[in-house]
Amino acid sequence: MRKSIFSLLALLALLVSCKKNNPETTTTDGVAMRYYGNIFAYNVMNSYYLWKNDIADKVKTWPTDADPVEQVKEVRVSQDHWTALYEDATIFEGSVTGTQTTMGLDITPVWADEQQTRVAALVNFTYADSPARKAGLKRGDVIMTIDGSDITKDNYSTELSKLYYASQVQIGLYDGRTLDLKAVMMYENPVHLATILYYGGKKIGYLHFTNFTLTSCRDLETAFSHFKAQGIDELVLDLRYNGGGYVITANVLASMIAPLTAVQEKAVYTKEVYNDILDDDMSEDTCFAPEFTLDLDEGKTVIHTADANPGLERLWVLTTSDTASASEALICGLKPYMPVTLVGHTTHGKFCGGVLVKAPDWYKAVEKENPGKMNTQEAIGVLPQMGLYVIISRYADCNGVTLSMPDGIPAEIPADDKPWETTELGEPTENMLSVALQAITDIAPPAATTKASAPSPTPVPFPRPGFGVLLH
Repeated sequence: MRKSIFSLLALLALLVSCKKNNPETTTTDGVAMRYYGNIFAYNVMNSYYLWKNDIADKVKTWPTDADPVEQVKEVRVSQDHWTALYEDATIFEGSVTGTQTTMGLDITPVWADEQQTRVAALVNFTYADSPARKAGLKRGDVIMTIDGSDITKDNYSTELSKLYYASQVQIGLYDGRTLDLKAVMMYENPVHLATILYYGGKKIGYLHFTNFTLTSCRDLETAFSHFKAQGIDELVLDLRYNGGGYVITANVLASMIAPLTAVQEKAVYTKEVYNDILDDDMSEDTCFAPEFTLDLDEGKTVIHTADANPGLERLWVLTTSDTASASEALICGLKPYMPVTLVGHTTHGKFCGGVLVKAPDWYKAVEKENPGKMNTQEAIGVLPQMGLYVIISRYADCNGVTLSMPDGIPAEIPADDKPWETTELGEPTENMLSVALQAITDIAPPAATTKASAPSPTPVPFPRPGFGVLLH
């Protein structure tokens, strides 16, 4: 049976002897943080990391006095854009659990002028009951200033980060409005919209899903039970802004979509490849299942996937370059069992999964397995929130094929995401959905309207919180 990844912390603890037992000096927290942070990162990378053998020469000379955050970036292989050390992993955790201090909006930065000197933020959607929704923000609104300052090519990363991480912010919109937003602790429900469209003589389920959180499994069951009760003929799964999340949640969702026979027979959903240390303990196929028992906030919860499965013959998925990780694994795992048609653009190309290892947990394992080996209490004291998201596996379908490696899964039917149009997500005239509906029914919905003088749709690179995360 596959072991929990966290049960292998003890294995990591045995590797601590590869480094010096104690720093020569810990007279400042900064010196101690660098030393203990590097000890932690070195051992995790030297045990869990998927490409462990490829970085063997680099880890031999791992310094104990370097910036550990930068050192991890230096050591990871070139194709790995995701392994990262966080001094405060609570922000990372919030982005993948869905519960965090937030203003509750999602944006796409675009160039605001032809010279590409200024940046605007297009609002893609807002979460229910969020400060952004309550303030009147909606899809298509254009943010031009933040805290009274223009957003430029030089400051946009810092300024736009305020929309996700600041406690409060003032935004100026293209239409002249000025809004004050104050972040609150809330759960951003990733089952953002689940509805049924009666179009072209068909009942077409539409699900906009934004994040593979554990808690979302309950709402997914509710949504699919409704789809089944209403007898939908088709399903459009909107993953255009979904950057990933938990492996188990992807398996739950896949088991609600896959052919019912595959679910009842517990057919192989995905395979995973690990490094030579973890392979014996972790190499077990992930299978569809008619039900899952999850440990959620209210305790053990059973999700009845087979009972909620509407018996679909095919699947339509809306994708962009922001469709990543667990989203791509879902597509990859379902394709051998049913026709899955991608509408939009090529997905991101996140073909691997990882785990968040927290420094305090690792040092507690060190103390348990090697009492007195080092000053673990001091280490925990200076690294109370540190965590390393480390890539540990590559996923593949039941035939061993990884469709998203290395450059993403191409869309069979091209379609552009156009948040500057006035149409809300889930409306038949919304561009990507309308292309899917036409492919399903051969009937084209009416064209959407565009806001006057909307900014150029040329996007500016900017990562969403938790983007590209696939957690075991």
